[in-house]
Amino acid sequence: MKTVGKTFLCMRIFHAEAIKKRLGSQQWAELFSNFHTLATELSAQYGGMIVKLYGDGLLAAFNAVDQGVQAAVVIQESLQEHPFTQPLSLAMGIASGQAIAIPISSSHVDYFGTCVEIAEELGQKARGHAILMNHPVFPPNDNIEIHSKAGEANQRHVRDYFVEQPIFRMSGYNKPLTCYSVFWQNEPAHYLTQNPIEEYRPHPLAETHSERTYFGRVSAFKKERGFGFIQYYSEDDIYKEVYFHMTYVIAQVPIAEHDHVQFVVRPGKEERPQACSILVMGSRLRGVVESVQPDGAGYIVLTIHDNDIIRFFMLPRENRDNRFQTNEPVYFTVGSGSDIEGLVALEVESAAEPETQADTDALGLPIGSTQQAIVNVYFSDKGYGFAKCRRNNIYVHVSELSDPKHEPAPGDMIEFRVSPGRDSTYRANDIRILPKHTPAF
Repeated sequence: MKTVGKTFLCMRIFHAEAIKKRLGSQQWAELFSNFHTLATELSAQYGGMIVKLYGDGLLAAFNAVDQGVQAAVVIQESLQEHPFTQPLSLAMGIASGQAIAIPISSSHVDYFGTCVEIAEELGQKARGHAILMNHPVFPPNDNIEIHSKAGEANQRHVRDYFVEQPIFRMSGYNKPLTCYSVFWQNEPAHYLTQNPIEEYRPHPLAETHSERTYFGRVSAFKKERGFGFIQYYSEDDIYKEVYFHMTYVIAQVPIAEHDHVQFVVRPGKEERPQACSILVMGSRLRGVVESVQPDGAGYIVLTIHDNDIIRFFMLPRENRDNRFQTNEPVYFTVGSGSDIEGLVALEVESAAEPETQADTDALGLPIGSTQQAIVNVYFSDKGYGFAKCRRNNIYVHVSELSDPKHEPAPGDMIEFRVSPGRDSTYRANDIRILPKHTPAF
């Protein structure tokens, strides 16, 4: 047993458990064997060797930092070109430092120590196709060698390969850690480059709630009361059901039983979990083109509450001849792609600003303006309902009525001041029920 200086590269197959369930034991074993062979050969090319085997990945050890980083990049690139029967996406973590080497046999040495644990932790935090790295000497000096195909094509300087990420704490490790995302992909706006970490820690002392995104199916929905339940698998692969309310549906699009949705879970009343920021698959939304690549692919963003954004990948076929440009408003249908693509935008159409005032009014409501709307549903026992103003659903609550004793009914006309609601919706403030006109005979 002795102490040595090493660089460790943890490689894990992203969403391995889901792939196992889909393929079955035999096919998974064949897939993992092919991945093991590829990673072993490429690691050896850069002076490394596989030293640990996990249920969903491998740990390789290298004598130098640049060897480990370069091997990680080459393995990620090769995975894109390798004809695997199942598309694979790797999550990688790299850390350097002193480790304890323990001979297990004449041909195998196992390693233990803080740097091994950091590499494993970063491998767990990384998203698919991301490479996260912790190293005490950063930004790197100009002597380090690193190349990627995309970086060479864009003549990227070595310092531009490393993007600093938020500080986080690691369990059992007192010192806050800074990690870097190794930027080996082609475009800065790439979804997995901008979001390389599964769980963010904005400040070393801030143990904030981690909002993991889930996919599920609406199992029940009481339209007349505005609530229902969503069935989904948790991160522990446990089958769960969570409450939701229609006021948390993004853009207030129609929702029904059996709809597939994406959502986050947050504490509700009495700290009970509830689904929020609910995105209905197949719904029609309005967003803005964030970026466009030479082949027509790009990203569309949708701004929701508190200026949070949701990013959708625009497939090249949706943008033939680059007819959509950066910052252009568009309508699109929400779709779900692969682990690599994430959410996708389908049936993209231009939503350029109209020239007529009537068309401009139809698109949205100015915050703070006074508007009129017709109530289409109101739950007197709950004290809330919804009204329709042009294309928009307006949330109406009893607390905002000028006369709380006189509640609106379906068909009533109300006048109100427009305020922002949840998830890019509108809320009515200072509500006044307008008198009905009596027809003259």
